[in-house]
Amino acid sequence: MSSLKNVNTEYDTSFRSTKYIHPGELIDQVIDHLHDDPPSLRACCITCRAWVPSARFHIFHDIVLSAEHADALAVLLETSPHISPLVRSLTINGHLDKMHKGLDYYLEAVIPAIAPKLTRLKTLRVERVTLAKQHPKVLSALIHNFSTLQELHISVVLFNRFRDLAALIVAHPFLECLDLGAILWNFKSVTAESHVFQEYPALHSRLRCIKWHSISLSVIDWLSAYYHVLPVHTVTQISYISIHELPQMARLLQLIGSSLEHVAFSISQRSPEKPKMDVLSSNTGLRTLTFNSILLSLEYPRTYAWLPVLLSQVTSHYIEEISFGLNWYQVKLIETVDLKLVQDIITKPVFSGLKRVIFQWYGGVDPVEGSQAIRAQMDQLNRMGLLVFRHE
Repeated sequence: MSSLKNVNTEYDTSFRSTKYIHPGELIDQVIDHLHDDPPSLRACCITCRAWVPSARFHIFHDIVLSAEHADALAVLLETSPHISPLVRSLTINGHLDKMHKGLDYYLEAVIPAIAPKLTRLKTLRVERVTLAKQHPKVLSALIHNFSTLQELHISVVLFNRFRDLAALIVAHPFLECLDLGAILWNFKSVTAESHVFQEYPALHSRLRCIKWHSISLSVIDWLSAYYHVLPVHTVTQISYISIHELPQMARLLQLIGSSLEHVAFSISQRSPEKPKMDVLSSNTGLRTLTFNSILLSLEYPRTYAWLPVLLSQVTSHYIEEISFGLNWYQVKLIETVDLKLVQDIITKPVFSGLKRVIFQWYGGVDPVEGSQAIRAQMDQLNRMGLLVFRHE
């Protein structure tokens, strides 16, 4: 009997010693791969108690707040305060403005209630909402909370006044990325609010990236009016601007100066007119240069005279990549851009560090025929092995 007991004891001890437990670091890596799979993350939460923190980190990292789920989120943050610090990205989406109690309740009641609880928010996106007179509490909540905010994205938003937009931007001391698109305000001219410049005279030195599209150039005027230095390394302008609007763009780029590393243009003007101002010569640290949305059309033969002019203004010896985004439907349309002149410019010594020249196009042009047409005009770059072609 005693021998049987000893055998059982030895068996139990041996079993316990060979039991395998996965390291926590390995479990975290596995769960990290599920960051964009909410059903699997929820399954992890009910599989093992030790997995809950890692799974929750991803579940609540990015929150999209709409009228459909606003009440549920407010209740969750109120009853489970340990969830609030996990929320690092919040999107306020107003496109479901007819759901449940409507947009007014969704904005005025829920957002001011949850904003103070999100003490570790890094990214805020405000999309398709009105922050005019009827929602003063919402604007106040966005301005006076989120002290840790690093990225601010505002798209399709109506403000009451330009100064409200300015106040929202400068309210966040750690802002690094500013993305503005399709923003309107009731006062059509900033000139009517010239005191705004004195009232909000300083952006923060942490700002590194500026993106905008379909936005009034008044924002650029505001940025350029009182800031002597902006240490921005990326400027992405993804909407159409005309040649006549380039002076505002030039002032902003001159303000940024040598810290600028990446810039993208989308210029709508298709005319023989050439830019008369210096746009790029002060950006001596530039590394990549992109020209988006170049629409090739028989109606505008050889009308992209501004393109070689801007390229000839480059003074940075650090340029590694130049990219052209073409929208064309016939191979012969490539003749509307003087690619031989472009080649003559970007084979000069200032571009000696160039590693690739990318042509990316949209439309019905066959990839093989399109690349052959470009190679025929840029034979020197082709021999140097710098041409890269992408078709979507």
